[in-house]
Formats: sequence, C-alpha cells, structure tokens
Amino acid sequence: MTTPTFRKVAVTPEARALVPGVHVLTLEAEVAAAGPAPADEVWAEAHAQWSGASRSEVRAAPNVAAYRELSRLLGSHPDKRPPSVQALVDRGLRAKPLGAWPRINPAVDAVNAVAVRSLVALGLFDRDKLEGEVALRLTDGTEEFTALGADGPVTLEAGGLVLADEKRVLSQFAHRDGVHQAVTEETRRVLLLACAVPGVGEDTCRDALLEAAALLRGTAR
Repeated sequence: MTTPTFRKVAVTPEARALVPGVHVLTLEAEVAAAGPAPADEVWAEAHAQWSGASRSEVRAAPNVAAYRELSRLLGSHPDKRPPSVQALVDRGLRAKPLGAWPRINPAVDAVNAVAVRSLVALGLFDRDKLEGEVALRLTDGTEEFTALGADGPVTLEAGGLVLADEKRVLSQFAHRDGVHQAVTEETRRVLLLACAVPGVGEDTCRDALLEAAALLRGTAR
C-alpha cells in the first residue's frame, strides 16, 4: 500500500503574521471511477450525536470552539459567519430529521460527512484544475474571484487572506471557495485540505484526511 504523502500549504510571512499557529495540510486522493463509498452511514453517525444538541452545545464542542476563534481572528463574528463545521452541523444535523443533510455530489458529500464526524474543517479542490502549488497569502487588491453560487466575479480588496495557486485565487480562507476548481461528478483527482488551528492538531487533521481519502476511493478506513 502506498504511504500517503501529507504536505503543508506554504504560508507567506504576511499571512503568517495574521494567523499564527494556523496550518493547512493537504493530501492528494483519487476518486473511484464507480464513485466514492456512500457517505450516508457516516452522516448518520454524526446525526445520532448532534440531532438532539442545543446551539450552545454545538458551539462549545472543542473543535468548533477552536474554529470560532479563527473566525474572530479573521475579523468575523462566528455567529454571523460560522466556521464550516459548525454550519454543517447546524444546517444538516441539529434538530433535523435523519437524512436532511446537504447533498451536492458524492465526492463533496463524502468529505463533508467526514468533516461533521471529526469536526475538522475540510475542503477539496479538483487537482487537475490547479496551476502549480497552493499557498496561503494576502490579496494585493487586483485579483478577481468568482465564488461558488455568485453571479459573477468581484475584485477582492487588498489584505484578504486567501488560498491561491500560481494563477488565481481559489478560496477566501475559511469563508468561501471559488468556482474554477470546484469538484464535480467528473472529477477523478482531488486535493484534500484540512485546517489545523490551536486546539485542532495536525494529527487529528491527518486522520480526517485519510478517512476522507478512503471514502473517495470507494473504501472504508
């Protein structure tokens, strides 16, 4: 069995000053031709844990609390712009019937399922649509960005924290992804990403990445 290769996204000094202690770990993964392993069982496990929880219980979960601190560090109120794991639990599990979780496509659904079970902030990009290496950096005020669900591109203000490859901005960090590298049902290679912050360690992120990769290749870890 091939040993998985984890990498850390490069961080510019300016970005590091803004988010000390934050790292983005990556793992490349294949998506099975027959599609990822069904994620409903993973979602159901998370539903059993969170469907009866209160808002305060979700927010007090250690990993959620850690990502809420990241939101504050980035200048956002975590109730107005909640971290992704909190949003997934609130929208798909808490006080929701079994099976009400969001469905986008099998690959995205699988990664989201691992995110809610592990409470690790995960993302995925279509690897074949990336140009060179991904870095965490600040915007310079000239970059155009089209977010998923947006009507069209906008010019980003200078000083925003983004993930970008060598050609374009891919994601407004911890907020929204762009359309260019979006994963579809035709995607066969992905770059998985996990966000390590104070309180959510790198080993925890690696475990979540491995679990997500296993689902994508059609197996259970």
